[in-house]
Amino acid sequence: MVKHTQLSRLIIAAELAVGLAICSKITIPLGLIPLTGQTLAVGLIASIVPPLVGTWAISIYLLLGVIGLPVFAGSTAGLAALFGPTGGYLWGFFLYIWIVGLFYKLTKQTLALIIGNLVGAGSQLLAGAYWLVLSAKLSWPAALSSGVTPFLVPAVIKIILVVVVAKAILRRLPERFRLKN
Repeated sequence: MVKHTQLSRLIIAAELAVGLAICSKITIPLGLIPLTGQTLAVGLIASIVPPLVGTWAISIYLLLGVIGLPVFAGSTAGLAALFGPTGGYLWGFFLYIWIVGLFYKLTKQTLALIIGNLVGAGSQLLAGAYWLVLSAKLSWPAALSSGVTPFLVPAVIKIILVVVVAKAILRRLPERFRLKN
């Protein structure tokens, strides 16, 4: 049995943060908020590691961006990304991680993984829309139409990919290498 120390969990989180940074390079401009590979990576992280390790991965990713590495969508970096129009989506990654973790922890079933990702992705989008209301001074209908609606169909497609890939990874990963909560 492999014993995962806190250091090994942090190393895994750092590796996942790098994967998230790579996925952020996949960007399709859609106006104020771009469509990115970030949420695909966040869903996968949320689906394959415990919430604490996922939280560390998101924290490392955000810290990399804050110190100036161009890891955010569109190769952006800095505090402006965290507090500008896209900030709510970035902060919403934490919601996504914990919601999936809570759902999946209950049953470890595929349906829980699907529902957890749907609720997690929806919560992350709503956090982003709420931030648009605050930071960009948009009305709720404007924030929802520009910051949620265009991303619903892509979110469902990403969730299907996330669940298929996560289940394949978890099925192939020997039990002794799996991270426990």
